[in-house]
Amino acid sequence: MARKSLLGWVKTLVLAGALALGTNAASAQYQFCVEHGDLVAHLSEQFQERQYAFGLIGQVAVMEVFVAKSGTWTIVVTDLAGRSCLVAAGDNWENVVAPVATTHDDQNT
Repeated sequence: MARKSLLGWVKTLVLAGALALGTNAASAQYQFCVEHGDLVAHLSEQFQERQYAFGLIGQVAVMEVFVAKSGTWTIVVTDLAGRSCLVAAGDNWENVVAPVATTHDDQNT
């Protein structure tokens, strides 16, 4: 339930920022941004989320997924200046194991 209150707070913050700037909510969706270390510390302390995966977005940003054993998850994008923006968060994270290609599969591609 604590996670839902955070999501509600973030949604309120984003909508308030959109109204203050005279923009719509869709264009304001990436405005919840803080220093990377501060966001990582908050996810760890409040939700016990740890970095699970990351990937590069070209040469301009890093996308990270943070996951807790309880199943909560958060997706964060960090720019070159070290500013991290909350992109999405939720519950019920599930890991999916990708099937391993066999020799037969390789020949048919």
